[in-house]
Amino acid sequence: MNKHIKDDEYFKSLGVDIKAARFKRYKKAGLLDEVDETFVEEAKQYWMQRYNNKLDPVLHIAFMNLTGKKDPRVAFYTTVRSEIIPFFNDQRMRDAYRDKNIYDLLIPTERSVVTVLKRVHGLYFDTDNNCLDKADVEETLLSYKEDFIVKPSTTNNGARVNKLQYKEDTLLLSGEKLKIKTLEEIYGGDFAVQKVIKQHPTMASPHPSSVNTLRMVTFRWKNEIRYLLTFARFGSNNGVQDNAGTGGLCLGVTDEGKFMDKAIDEDCNVYSEHPTTGFPFKDLDSVPNFEDFKQFVIDQHKNILHHDLVSWDIVVGVDGLPIFLEANFSGATWLYQLASQKPLFGDLTEEVLEHVYQERNDKNSPRRKSLSTNISKKGSSKKSKRKTSQRHSKNELSEPSKGFSDKGSSYKNELKQLQGENDRLMKERDRYKKEYSNIMKSSSWRMTMPLRKISSLLRKK
Repeated sequence: MNKHIKDDEYFKSLGVDIKAARFKRYKKAGLLDEVDETFVEEAKQYWMQRYNNKLDPVLHIAFMNLTGKKDPRVAFYTTVRSEIIPFFNDQRMRDAYRDKNIYDLLIPTERSVVTVLKRVHGLYFDTDNNCLDKADVEETLLSYKEDFIVKPSTTNNGARVNKLQYKEDTLLLSGEKLKIKTLEEIYGGDFAVQKVIKQHPTMASPHPSSVNTLRMVTFRWKNEIRYLLTFARFGSNNGVQDNAGTGGLCLGVTDEGKFMDKAIDEDCNVYSEHPTTGFPFKDLDSVPNFEDFKQFVIDQHKNILHHDLVSWDIVVGVDGLPIFLEANFSGATWLYQLASQKPLFGDLTEEVLEHVYQERNDKNSPRRKSLSTNISKKGSSKKSKRKTSQRHSKNELSEPSKGFSDKGSSYKNELKQLQGENDRLMKERDRYKKEYSNIMKSSSWRMTMPLRKISSLLRKK
């Protein structure tokens, strides 16, 4: 029986954490308007029987409202993040695989974005990994005579991705002449400067300002790399990033490579047209050669030995073939499932859950032994946790220089980088405000006012 529900206490009675941000996000977006109590109970029983998990059904309800599908296999984000991903992906190796500046060593494919300059742990390297003096960095970049993308090399959130423009033997960052010191202030000791990728017209059409990508997920299971799902990520507001966390949109792609007609953003707002350009998603052509894309990510995953679940950011090249951009080993799997309109593990869900549960409770399992220490083990007592916490506290107090000095230094460096980025953005804002003011004062603006009014009236009709 479906009900239109507004009372938070009702959701609480279903086992939903009403204080969590996810509940507020789904509710505000209208994805909790309809509730099927029979389905909620079915989903809770599914997870209890296969994983001994007391399910918060909020994602299942949101998934049902968005897609119309009642699928108990949808994987709750918190369980995936804190238990399932750490089981399949060795958390001890996470940082080693995350650095974009060693992708050429870890993922040796010719079809990859070209990094022309690397800064690793404060040192500079060229595209062939030869050491560079700081004095030679600017000359090296200018020798290419083209635009670049600059980004942090050890993060995957899409933040601080900027474009360097080449103009008259000069590189510009936000309209100002680039100084290497500015890059160091913004990005610190680890960043990458990459060539701008030329993308396929199909991917460019909804939002040409950004290089839009396919987020593809692969999974090592029973000695075989399996393809799980894909969704496209489009930038917005004429920015260069495509990441949902920076305002972008996610649009599902079917197993045959066809785009779905409804995109979703990080706040779960649903769009049939791109909010910046007005491009209708239903008019998108299919991803060309999609079977080649699936095989490409499967082949690349064979080089990733420590992680069984990998999310790939793949560009569709102008030739309609895949170009590797980034690999991720975690991710907002709730958004993956809503965007692609399918459960994360699909038909494998039941056996995956049962396998993980058995291994996590097997004292002799090497996977259990290697799990990150921040994952709470089932059956551990509160008393044991308190003792562990007290022991850690004593260790931290006995090593103040290690526990506080290093952290303080790290925070200071991060603050300095953010202050540099803030100063740059403030200058960019002031420049745009000045340009806007000049346009408003111009005679052409006044002369075209009647035309703009007519255009506005026609759009309303």
